[in-house]
Amino acid sequence: MPKRAVLFTDRQLIHFLKINCLRNCKTYQARKPLWFYNTSLKFFLNKPMLADVVFEIQGTTVPAHRAILVARCEVMAAMFNGNYMEAKSVLIPVYGVSKETFLSFLEYLYTDSCCPAGIFQAMCLLICAEMYQVSRLQHICELFIITQLQSMPSRELASMNLDIVDLLKKAKFHHSDCLSTWLLHFIATNYLIFSQKPEFQDLSVEERSFVEKHRWPSNMYLKQLAEYRKYIHSRKCRCLVM
Repeated sequence: MPKRAVLFTDRQLIHFLKINCLRNCKTYQARKPLWFYNTSLKFFLNKPMLADVVFEIQGTTVPAHRAILVARCEVMAAMFNGNYMEAKSVLIPVYGVSKETFLSFLEYLYTDSCCPAGIFQAMCLLICAEMYQVSRLQHICELFIITQLQSMPSRELASMNLDIVDLLKKAKFHHSDCLSTWLLHFIATNYLIFSQKPEFQDLSVEERSFVEKHRWPSNMYLKQLAEYRKYIHSRKCRCLVM
């Protein structure tokens, strides 16, 4: 027997369409990979479309969206929602960071990812993250710097122009305890390289004491090495067969 047609009232039909539309929407969202949400907001990065705030940096402007900034950064949430000038102003000046660094900072807020071009840029981004109290970004920059330095061969460490002691002092000043502790150990374990550099003299008394105490190679090792080399070149170590 043929199935009986089911008749809907207008109200029932509207309710049916709403339920199915909601189900389809949820199914579509569930099928989207996680990266979709991280990259979709990137289309709004530094774009005037729907922007409701403009940052002024080094004589140029960068458009942004308050809703994204407030959701991702507690400092900006307080800045835009509190009794501050920024809450009522559209044009907001930014000091202490370059445009490139601030754009990298915004990229992290919009996409939850960042890719510094090098150690110097990562340090600048770390300082910006500390300024706006985005601790996760600060830790990402710390890890990037540590990974980059750790992968460098000794020859590159000896010839590079990067001031490690200055990096250490900036890390301490901006409360990057993980990075500053690691850098101090890094200087100590590469003592022969960094002790020859002029900036080594800029270490504080406390830092210098730590480095000397944990240096590698240690004075004892170098003394024993010198004695061993002297021994193998002495007559006592000549081959008896020859």
